[in-house]
Amino acid sequence: MKTNTADVIIIGLGAMGSASSYYLSKKGIRVLGIDTYKPPHNFGSSHGHTRVIREAYHEGTSYVPIVQRSYELWNEIQEFSSKNIIMEYGGIYIGSNGKYLSDAKLSAEKYKIPVEELKSDEIKDRYKVLNPPKHFTGLLENRSGAVFVENAIEYFLNKSKDFGSVHKFNEKVISWEKLSDSYKVITNKNTYFTEKIIFSSGAWIKDLIPMVNIPVKIERQVLFWLDPLKDKKLFSTENLINTGWDLDNGLEFYTQPIIEDKGFKVAMHHNGQFISPENLNRESNELDLTNIRNFLEEYIPDANGDLLESRVCVYTDTPDLDFIIDFHPNDKNIIICSPCSGHGFKFTPAIGEICSKMIREEKIDFNLNEFSLTRFV
Repeated sequence: MKTNTADVIIIGLGAMGSASSYYLSKKGIRVLGIDTYKPPHNFGSSHGHTRVIREAYHEGTSYVPIVQRSYELWNEIQEFSSKNIIMEYGGIYIGSNGKYLSDAKLSAEKYKIPVEELKSDEIKDRYKVLNPPKHFTGLLENRSGAVFVENAIEYFLNKSKDFGSVHKFNEKVISWEKLSDSYKVITNKNTYFTEKIIFSSGAWIKDLIPMVNIPVKIERQVLFWLDPLKDKKLFSTENLINTGWDLDNGLEFYTQPIIEDKGFKVAMHHNGQFISPENLNRESNELDLTNIRNFLEEYIPDANGDLLESRVCVYTDTPDLDFIIDFHPNDKNIIICSPCSGHGFKFTPAIGEICSKMIREEKIDFNLNEFSLTRFV
């Protein structure tokens, strides 16, 4: 295709943008993707080795069919990838009487997802390094695991290029406008024309579409990898699973076992500092690490060893922490996608497939009403 024209321009080539490029180009659609950086990069939400994938979804039952489709697509991709894309080794929600566990049970019951309820002493007996309080219980699902962030984005971008997509990296969109029967997108390097647009630019999406009410906040989050103090083998995927902790003080933490010898991963979920993408402090600090060490000291003390690595990323949070996947309110040729409130990466291939179908005006197999922009009107 001509270098400045396309059927669809995708603005933002992180998780959702790269997946949309893949599924569109696979169907023969001429795609031009634009990103301010060169994905996978460390400036947005889609980096940091692995993310959790889970099925008994406590954020809402409407997510379950979409994540089940993601499992199918991740495993399909894994068959063709020489790198790790998905691993399934189990996961457990741990807490007392909060909605975290009860809402996960609702999803499990509605979709007949196999789960197992464990008492505190049963958790300790089965996973020797965990130390939940006596009044905590656990909800175990065997299908939980990890998806590999950078590997997945590289796969989507490389394969979509094989299918004919053109990607413009290190190029910033300055403005865009609707013409009579097309759109003009102006960057700091060129001008492009297209019939349709997908905005999947994460933390930058609000600035790119100021005429639409997209009430998102950008939340700073820090990921840590530590070297366990002892019994390192007990932190491997053979002996440990993902954990999600709903603490009595309202804080949430999650962990992943040692994968590819990267160290034991732990992070706080939400309760981060709200910032703008431009003033994000990309270095972890003593307070960030102190919060993590205080959590570990009480609940997983043997993990509280030397710091191996840290990464700063962002959540693009909506007020209700649900996704946005919708058409522009006044234009069915524009899709607004990807404010995922810190729990979106596991859905990447399914959302890419959904955006591909929306652009091609095909029937969507899922109810997307909860992800509509109209809820903010």
